[in-house]
Amino acid sequence: MSEDKRYIFDNDIDKRMEEALDSERERLNAKDMRRRKQRNHRRMILAFLVLLIAVFVVIGLLKVLSTNDYSNEEQFTDFADSALAENQICTPEGDAVTEYSYDSEFSIAIRKDNIKNDEIEGFRERKINSIIESADREESNTLIIDTSTYKTGNGAVSMLIQYYQYKKEGRNLVLSSSHADTYLFKAGTGDVLDPLQVLNVNYKDKAEEFASEYMTKTYNDSKRSDNYEDYIIANDQNYNNFIMTGNEIIFLFELDTVLKDSPVVTQMAVPYMFIETAIRPETLDRYIDESRPMVAITYDDGPGGESEARILQCLSDNSSVATFFSVGYRLSSNSENAQWAVRIGCEIGNHSWDHPTMSSLSKDEIVNQIKKTNSKIEDICGVDPVVARPPYGDFNKNVLESCGMAEVLWTVDTKDWATRDAEMTFEAIKKQKDLDGKIILMHSIYDETADATEMIIPWLKEQGYQTVTVSELIKYKTGTTPKAGKLYRKLQ
Repeated sequence: MSEDKRYIFDNDIDKRMEEALDSERERLNAKDMRRRKQRNHRRMILAFLVLLIAVFVVIGLLKVLSTNDYSNEEQFTDFADSALAENQICTPEGDAVTEYSYDSEFSIAIRKDNIKNDEIEGFRERKINSIIESADREESNTLIIDTSTYKTGNGAVSMLIQYYQYKKEGRNLVLSSSHADTYLFKAGTGDVLDPLQVLNVNYKDKAEEFASEYMTKTYNDSKRSDNYEDYIIANDQNYNNFIMTGNEIIFLFELDTVLKDSPVVTQMAVPYMFIETAIRPETLDRYIDESRPMVAITYDDGPGGESEARILQCLSDNSSVATFFSVGYRLSSNSENAQWAVRIGCEIGNHSWDHPTMSSLSKDEIVNQIKKTNSKIEDICGVDPVVARPPYGDFNKNVLESCGMAEVLWTVDTKDWATRDAEMTFEAIKKQKDLDGKIILMHSIYDETADATEMIIPWLKEQGYQTVTVSELIKYKTGTTPKAGKLYRKLQ
């Protein structure tokens, strides 16, 4: 081979070699690029994982370190304000002021709006004090009370009192109990009203109609309790707890009734446009449903000072009435109680002038006992009594003929005067199978009877009984007014 040809051949080899090397370098560079990209990708993933782990660690630390507990007055104020905002059922019409009472053992916050009615304000204060006294201080360390009032268009005032307690769990406070109670008052006098003095008798039917659709549309099967329908039917026990605001009635259901595992009371707001036919144009002074069971509570031997005042307050707070058989000579020194009883719808009966054994008296003496007492009752209370009760339940034909009034005995003798025990007095009534049409005997001069009354009156309402005066019981059970010279004992 000539030298020139060998040169050309060598150049071709060199060129192909160079191309091969260039190709390998490109391949290696591309491979190196891919490796670098992979390394960078892995680094990014690793960095992201580290960041993610760090975030979870921080969140965990914050969760461990965070707390809604408080250790001073300022922190408690912040906690109370937050709790009030979170649990508020409805906003009051007027300005509200919150009172804070910080204590390392048990703190209390109370929010109250401006009522501008002494009777209603006094009622609210008694309820608040009762809530504070009965609060569970062993299981919780915080009590929050929230009150709201609204004026209705038919002359009533509607009040809501919410109260809930918190207990410590670890570093946090958790809701341990929640309650909401409602009340109605006559706007002018502040007298406590029964729902049927404000709403028509059909209001529960309308509420049930609304609730049947509301519960199924608002809550699924997993939320509703298995027996929720028991709590939305129209009966004596349901739809008694409600607040009337400016444009709706909010019915409240206690825990574990219509919903499962609900930490707070359940609300159902019914617009007035749906339930307006169930709202009375004006509130009633009294409402008695002849078809419902009724019972007459009677108190002898008063007026009875402080114990009777407590009884009257209990009756007033529960929109209930009784008949007080008063002893004539005691009326002058206890006139305020007798006047109070008449003002809230109670009846004043004649229990003689000085509590003698009537059957041992002559006709003239009996007449004198009755006339003097009736005259004193009329002077002090402005009413003319139509019923009387002979002391000790002692009577004969002469007493019945000479008295000139309907004589009323009793069907349930609590023997409160003998036992002087509130629980035993209460049990004497509770053990009765049926109280409809019965007359209960107690005495308003004993503190223990006042204690018993504070248990009896709410219990009777819970059982569906209406409290009526003796004259009302006679009227509704016999169809006639009390008749002079006739003895009444059992009216079933």
